[in-house]
Amino acid sequence: MAEQVLSIKGPITMATAGKIYRDIATLSAQSPLYIDFSGMEQVDSSAIALLISILRRARKAPDRIKLGVIPNVIAQFSEIYGLDDQFRDNLEAVS
Repeated sequence: MAEQVLSIKGPITMATAGKIYRDIATLSAQSPLYIDFSGMEQVDSSAIALLISILRRARKAPDRIKLGVIPNVIAQFSEIYGLDDQFRDNLEAVS
């Protein structure tokens, strides 16, 4: 079964996070899923909650969900909430 790619683009806010999570649940149930975060722009605290949920889901089913690099836009939030270790493997290197 071919891997699907879900490209997350634009703002990740309370208004969009729920739909993104539902899309991930649906798509990963159908076939392996690669999540591309490169288009992620504006974020709020709901983006952190979404990413934690995605990481948990990926750890439970590593053969079903692969995570792309999480842009630095999320780094400030992960530091504020003390979640650096959660995202370290997927955060872009700070240039």
